[in-house]
Amino acid sequence: MPIAKSHARAPRWRRRPEVRPQQILEAAFRVFGTRGLHQATLDDVARAAGITKGTIYLYFSSKADLFTAMLKARVNGIMPPVDVPKGGPGPVTIRDRLCTLGRRLYRFFCSPAYLAMYRTLISEAPQFPEATAHFYREGILQANQRLAEVIRQGISAGEFREVDPIIAARAFVGMFQIFAVSQGLLGGQRVFPIPETKIVRTVTEIFLSGLLASRAGKPRRRPARGSR
Repeated sequence: MPIAKSHARAPRWRRRPEVRPQQILEAAFRVFGTRGLHQATLDDVARAAGITKGTIYLYFSSKADLFTAMLKARVNGIMPPVDVPKGGPGPVTIRDRLCTLGRRLYRFFCSPAYLAMYRTLISEAPQFPEATAHFYREGILQANQRLAEVIRQGISAGEFREVDPIIAARAFVGMFQIFAVSQGLLGGQRVFPIPETKIVRTVTEIFLSGLLASRAGKPRRRPARGSR
C-alpha cells in the first residue's frame, strides 16, 4: 500500500534558510515598533519570525544588537544607490532621484511601524547609549553619506550649487522626518490634514530651490506692471 505523501508545510525557516536574517529583521521591526525595545522580548521576535529564539542568536548577540541592526537595515533600505539607474525613456537627473527619494522617505516616516519605532528610540536612547551611538555610526551616518554622494554628483554635474553635501543630505531627510512626526505623532494629521502628495511636492521644491545652481534655479522675473 503506497504511503500517502505528507502535505504538512515545513517551517518557513527550514525551507528558506538563506533569508533567516531578513525574516528576523522584519519581525523585529514589527515587534519593536508595537511593544517598544524595553517590553519586547526575543521570544516575541522569534514567534513573529516563525523560528526559535536560539536561531536569533546565530545572527545577533543580544536584543540591543538586533535592535541596532534592524534600524540600520531600515535606514539603509530607503537611501538611494550611488549609481545612476540605467534604462528608461530619458536621462535620469540628480533632481529626479531626489524627488523619488523624497516620496520614499515621507511614506516610510509616516508608516505606523516607523512612528512607533521613533517613540521607542527617543524614549529609550538614554538607556542604550552604546547601541544608539552604534546605530548612528553604522546606520544614519552611512545613509547620510550615501545621499551626500548623490548631492555631490549633482554639484559636479553643475545641477546644484556648492554646499556641504553632508549637511544638505541631513537637511533633506530631516525636513520629511519632522513633518511626518508632527503629522503622525503630534496630531497634525487630525487637526490640520494635508495630502501626502502636496507635502512631498512642496518640501522637495523648497529644498531644491535652495540647492539648484543659479542658472537652473533662478526664478524668472515678472515684467513690471504697465510694461510690455
